Amino acid sequence: MIKFRKIEYEAVSVRELLKEMKNLSELMIDLAYSATLFHSYELGEEVLELEERIDTLVYLLNMNMMIAARDSDDAEALVGIAEVAAATDKISDAAADVAALVLKGVAVHPIMREAFKTIEEKLARHKITASSLLVNKKLEELDLAAEIGIDIIAIRRGKKWTINPGKDEKIREADIVFARGAPRGIEKLSDLAKGKTKRPAPVKDKISISRRFKTIANKLAQLKDTSELMIDLAYSSILFNRSELAEEVQELENYVDDLHTEFELLVLSSGFKPKESKYFLGLIRLGVATEMIADAAQEIAQVVLRGLKPHPILSQVIEEAEETVTRVQVSDESSLKGKTLKEAKIPEETGMWVLVIRRGKRFIRPKPKTLIKSGDYIIASGYAEGEEDLVRLATQA
Repeated sequence: MIKFRKIEYEAVSVRELLKEMKNLSELMIDLAYSATLFHSYELGEEVLELEERIDTLVYLLNMNMMIAARDSDDAEALVGIAEVAAATDKISDAAADVAALVLKGVAVHPIMREAFKTIEEKLARHKITASSLLVNKKLEELDLAAEIGIDIIAIRRGKKWTINPGKDEKIREADIVFARGAPRGIEKLSDLAKGKTKRPAPVKDKISISRRFKTIANKLAQLKDTSELMIDLAYSSILFNRSELAEEVQELENYVDDLHTEFELLVLSSGFKPKESKYFLGLIRLGVATEMIADAAQEIAQVVLRGLKPHPILSQVIEEAEETVTRVQVSDESSLKGKTLKEAKIPEETGMWVLVIRRGKRFIRPKPKTLIKSGDYIIASGYAEGEEDLVRLATQA
């Protein structure tokens, strides 16, 4: 019998609840895919714990909306937020379905995992021991990105989660850190977390990866990245009431539909043997879960596209918010033209972070080596005062 925990009312702003739901749902997707692709039970269990947190947030959001609804006009204005809560639940459920694959022993083919490593950074979970050199060190002091090529994307301290921790965040003994980076950097972090300085690299037999498996892995990576991007844009469209961002999500949903069809056709024609049926099932379910996530993101964006006005409470928070999301096109005269994102130093110059670059019908996830071209649309988030600086960089020499 399933036991349900009683959830007590908390007076939390709708916007803060939405932001936490957004951050946790994105993290869940990352953890869920990594759990399945790298057969990690620990990551799978973390996803299921996060699903419980999302359920709690949805309850709190619904409670706060009921209290805020004073009449029929209020209720109508809050319908959109209720739809966002329902869509977030779907995202959470889809991520949990992905994580459940590894917990139930349904895995993807080992060759598939090897192929995925060649095109995607790995995400890992490490517990910090008392002997670790990381204990009581600030992230800025450690500079792990420069030293070993990994980024700490989240820290769990007991039941408390810190998503995208700042440079002043200290790592404590018993912290659970979640990091993204190249496999070699992840291995070095494992040594640091356990208090080891050196460890012989394990000798592994090389696995021959066929072009077909590489193609399937590439399609899966595109599905995963695009669904994550859709969530980011969909929530931003709600939080900042931006219809152009919602339109981007709508266009991406059509792209995901086509991509998912291509992925399924590749899997169906991949030549799995009868005894490998469990691998076939794992890939098909991964694709289905990704499309569910994309559909949920579209449902969030449709709240804005339908023209539903945000409740006055949320509208006021939007107006008072220090941060914003903006979209700007790079001109021929722009000083950004021809530079990589690392060279452009947009965060340093403007205080804004690039979410995505749109080039024609392509949506490019930002990486340090990504080249900025004339005609590109840069979608970025950050402090409102940095918006003018970004426009200037994108349009002037």
